[in-house]
Amino acid sequence: MASQGARKPVQLAAFALVAALLAFQVVRNAAVADRERRPELAAALWPSHPAQRTDRALLAIGTAAARNQPVPAATRAEVRRIAAGAPLSPDPFLFEGAVALSEGRGEAGERLLLAALERDPRSRGTRFLLADRYLRTGRITAGLVEMQVLVSLQSRGAEAFAPALVAYARTPGAISQLRSFFRKYPRVEANVLSVLASDAANANLVLALATGDGVADPNWRATLVSALAAAGQYEKAHAIWARLSRVSPGRGLFNPGFAHSTAPPPFNWHFAQTTEGVAEADGKGGLDVLYYGRAKAVLASQLLLLRPGGYELLMTAEGAPAPGAVHWVVRCARDNKPLADLPLRTGPIRGRFTVPDGCAAQWLELEGRVGETAANSELTIRNLRLIVGGSA
Repeated sequence: MASQGARKPVQLAAFALVAALLAFQVVRNAAVADRERRPELAAALWPSHPAQRTDRALLAIGTAAARNQPVPAATRAEVRRIAAGAPLSPDPFLFEGAVALSEGRGEAGERLLLAALERDPRSRGTRFLLADRYLRTGRITAGLVEMQVLVSLQSRGAEAFAPALVAYARTPGAISQLRSFFRKYPRVEANVLSVLASDAANANLVLALATGDGVADPNWRATLVSALAAAGQYEKAHAIWARLSRVSPGRGLFNPGFAHSTAPPPFNWHFAQTTEGVAEADGKGGLDVLYYGRAKAVLASQLLLLRPGGYELLMTAEGAPAPGAVHWVVRCARDNKPLADLPLRTGPIRGRFTVPDGCAAQWLELEGRVGETAANSELTIRNLRLIVGGSA
């Protein structure tokens, strides 16, 4: 019996295979639907139609591959009958190539797929499986060429290769090739970088792969910076955040006027939009807050890099906050230890706190807390300032 390690590549190929086959079947059915408008009716009235027979064979092969089982003998026989009835069709070669790949016979499967491609260079299923085969065997350039053709044939589809591209991004020589590919297909770049950015260890790789500065697609920027911060690499996270956001790398409170900014969290504001409360900029330098008092919630937050020493937080609150319902809280990011707890009330507010040695980063959070009875708090925060030294 084959070992579990030996079977794993075959199982992985099988899952990619079933996705390709089912996607190919969807494309074929869409074409039939365009002609017939009622493909399910056509299948019922003419089950022996070549297109219907092909679809059934594809589905049977894909199902067997997904289960890591051999293709049923009846399906193999049907493939031979389809081949005999259409000797110039690429489908039988595609079928047999798919079967060979699912059984771990990679070289034989590749030869069959190339034969299918000779008969129909526009075959999406063939292009998909060839691209997958090339990428899995380290032939990145050839795989990317197939992906480019596939995308040009159907306007999309390269996203399905994101997991393979993530793996190959770590191989020697892949960066320049992937950057060239990403320039043509930025949507694929965004998918790949977002996956890589979730691991702080990939930070340098993500920056090397990025074809732009990330401003056009902030998702991977925020993911990368947050991953670095979560790993305790605060200085590196902040330096990358400032570089990609094109802002001055100051260590204090960023954007105290809550202005619109393309700079992502965590070193810029993250505002909650939940069923427990809402915080949003009012466009006039203030922050509108609505908290329902039903459950504890963080309504706004920002990560700071304050050096050890004393600080003072000042602001003005307008509106009607319920007593003790909304607080500004400063916590040490390392151990979540509270450094300051400042309840909001109408009027000027100020509170002092000290950052101790060893607390390299701090969370500033606007926190909603449940009282004895649920009560709405509706207020606007203005003139927010953070002063070094603890005095204005």
